[in-house]
Amino acid sequence: MKVFCFIISAFLSVLILFCLPLADARAQNTYLRVITEDTPFYKSISDDNPLFYLPYTYYVKVLEQNSDFTHVEVYGEGGIAAIDGYVPTHYLYEDNLKVDNPFVVLTLTTTDTAILYSDPTATNHLQYLFANRQLSFYGTMPSINGNLYFVGYNGRLGYVKESSVFPFSIPNHPNELTFLIPEEPAERPPSNNEIYQNGDYLGLKIAIIGCLVFAGIIALFVALKVKPQKSVAVSFYDENDYE
Repeated sequence: MKVFCFIISAFLSVLILFCLPLADARAQNTYLRVITEDTPFYKSISDDNPLFYLPYTYYVKVLEQNSDFTHVEVYGEGGIAAIDGYVPTHYLYEDNLKVDNPFVVLTLTTTDTAILYSDPTATNHLQYLFANRQLSFYGTMPSINGNLYFVGYNGRLGYVKESSVFPFSIPNHPNELTFLIPEEPAERPPSNNEIYQNGDYLGLKIAIIGCLVFAGIIALFVALKVKPQKSVAVSFYDENDYE
């Protein structure tokens, strides 16, 4: 009996050891999708202004989730250092798709001498950047004077102006956009033949046939009412007639 209990205990211990890493791996690889172009990324839940806006159609890795904010991690692949922050939970969508390459891997290049700013108002200088410097892209910060991009350079994070880097575009993530409602094709108005075939003009056809029948009945009735003309007998007296 003791041997049997020992075997069962050992089996359960091994099972728990195998299941726990699997559960941790699943928890660490839960991804939610960015489904709007104005999904904000905050340094902390107490911040009033976002650090930047996340790339549309890409993903964030969930670290901790609650009803108001989700603690997430982004990047950390393709040589771009990972950063963590907070996203309002209602901005994120679980599409249950297999996620490969969840983050944008993008390098920006300065066109000329540029300035790396520490704030999204582009007033506090961090350092100067010469032309053809490579910057790691994290997100976008709209501005009335043109977009700013939140980037990393030599271990520093900051903002550069859109005019300071070469133009670029970010394609949608290759995963299907399941969060979009498919557009219904516009209905084509039916042709006359289709209308007749579908019987949409059945009432009109019945009315026309009824009018023709009624006209025929009236014509028949008029024809029957007309009396034939009687011929009038006229006698002519001939003096040669025998009396």
